[in-house]
Amino acid sequence: MFTTGSASRHAQQMPRPKPPKARGAPSTSSPATGPSQRPANPKLTHFISLPIGHHASLRASMTGFTSALLQGAPAVAGLDRTIVIPARRLHLTLGVMSLDQPGSARANAPPPTLGAARALLEALLPRVLQMLHGQRLRVDLERMDVLQPERGDASRAHVLFVGPVLGGEDGRRLRSVCEMVRGEFIASGLMVDDHRPLKLHCTVLNTTYRKPRPRGARQPFSYADILQSTAFRAIAATQGSGIGAPTA
Repeated sequence: MFTTGSASRHAQQMPRPKPPKARGAPSTSSPATGPSQRPANPKLTHFISLPIGHHASLRASMTGFTSALLQGAPAVAGLDRTIVIPARRLHLTLGVMSLDQPGSARANAPPPTLGAARALLEALLPRVLQMLHGQRLRVDLERMDVLQPERGDASRAHVLFVGPVLGGEDGRRLRSVCEMVRGEFIASGLMVDDHRPLKLHCTVLNTTYRKPRPRGARQPFSYADILQSTAFRAIAATQGSGIGAPTA
């Protein structure tokens, strides 16, 4: 079922919501004091996820795919085995949290803590089981894309993910359960609300984990090269037959 995890690095890929700017609003700066200082956003520390790396068939499929990418010729620009997420750690991300951090509590609300997040997960379990009607789900991971490549350039990507197809009955039930859990965490003040629709994704490559860490800006990889690779063409030819796995 759902779990919480540390997000000290993972959360760097989850953009924070930007408050809307009021047009024509009076300035709060003055020659004497300068622009008013906004309090810094609390550090993102944890995330809510649905673990899927315990499914042997999924681990085998994803390990085969990433191994083929690493061994392929010509090489994928910027690809390195240190940015590959181990198959046992694969999960579908629902959102990120800032727990046990100064300034992370909402007004008139208790401070968000890891204990509170765990307690809420346990409290939601009966609702999850009721929504699933005691049945297991099988949803294929047939979508692949990258998150926010630099300047929209597919050759300068930092996060590659696969995602579930949510059009079938199991997919719709998965979405409903995940949206319920996410909504309850946002309403409780435990999860950061990015004011965006839920986008279930399973990270496969993340340049945050590159070792040794480059000085200065992170080194991207080329998603364009991945799409032209033999590894991608092979998995695309069998899409839906080996990449799917039960998700609950």
